Amino acid sequence: MKHTLKINLDTVLDRVYAESAWRAAHRNDVYTLTPDNRRMLALKVGQGLNELLSRMAGYVTSWNYNPNIEQDNIMLGLQFAGNGPDIDILTADIVEALAYFALLQFYGEQDTYYGTAWRKHRAHIVLLLFDQ
Repeated sequence: MKHTLKINLDTVLDRVYAESAWRAAHRNDVYTLTPDNRRMLALKVGQGLNELLSRMAGYVTSWNYNPNIEQDNIMLGLQFAGNGPDIDILTADIVEALAYFALLQFYGEQDTYYGTAWRKHRAHIVLLLFDQ
């Protein structure tokens, strides 16, 4: 069965901005990521997407990442032998994974919370796919 998964970049970036604001509210030495950082963050999200695609390759029939359009910036064509996983759950995990990847790249490897969250969501995506 074929599915087309659509994600707005703003959904991912809103998650990044919220987490960054929370982090900055609790630590004075933290730079807050804002919409002014959109270009840089869009590059990091693209890198995270490439990492995910390498793990999802057996199920991806097409993909597109275009941070310069208004909506549906990330589109994935997926094909499964059966019905496939719940697309809403898969989409939510991809959003979270990409947000945590961007945060990890910005705040650094020493911050194990973002690294752990990235790997958790990445693993859940793979498990959702392999369970089919």
